[in-house]
Amino acid sequence: MDLFKFLKRKQVNSFELLLKKAADNPAYRVEFLKRLLTEKLVVITKTTVAGGDGFYKVDKDTTVQLSSFADGSIPVFTSTERIFDKGIIKDKVKFLEFTGKDLLEILKGKKILLNPYSDYGKVLLAQEVERLLDGSIFKSKQIVFEKATTIQIGQPAKYPTEVVNAMRKLFAGMPEVRVAYLGWIYQPDAMEPPHYIFGIDTDGAVEKNAIEAAGDIAQQILGPEEMIDFIGIGDDSSLSNYLKSTQPFYIRPV
Repeated sequence: MDLFKFLKRKQVNSFELLLKKAADNPAYRVEFLKRLLTEKLVVITKTTVAGGDGFYKVDKDTTVQLSSFADGSIPVFTSTERIFDKGIIKDKVKFLEFTGKDLLEILKGKKILLNPYSDYGKVLLAQEVERLLDGSIFKSKQIVFEKATTIQIGQPAKYPTEVVNAMRKLFAGMPEVRVAYLGWIYQPDAMEPPHYIFGIDTDGAVEKNAIEAAGDIAQQILGPEEMIDFIGIGDDSSLSNYLKSTQPFYIRPV
């Protein structure tokens, strides 16, 4: 058997299937990003390793030259098979394998193109890489109003279609979510710009789980300077009452 041709077959692993799901459905993006840190990733290298083909341990402080595109971005692959997708690269190449977290640490400050020759891939900007490594991309903060606060609330002039569609898909898989609403909020004293706010009504004590899952997804869709708030609407506050007076964008099927 020709080993090289065997490697070029389009085998697809479970992580690559998750990448496809994440590209089609934002509800899978958080799971994909978490696995990105632990999965094995491959980069093409121009450095010749003494001893020929095979697996070698690279010593500390060893300098290697990675393949890059003209704009300085680095192609990264989820497996060796993806290097040869669509026949753009036809010849045998040298490659290095890292865990995702280790590779992202090495490539800090660089733009990364994941599976650039495949039907499904992802662009990772330098800022996104930083947020992945420090974990901030997965975090949300909880705000408690400890005193009477003036807020302005209404409906957004620009409807966030992508975020709303992602929320609908997420909530469809969470039977505890009864109904969800959308609003536009501005709190002058907070020194923050106006932004979207989502109200979620759930069964029992699972409100926090639904809000955290929705927040994780929203962070993957919104731009780095955009903000979004989530609240439970089970109480009788003026904010909850306003949202409940609007048309919900999601209602649990009967």
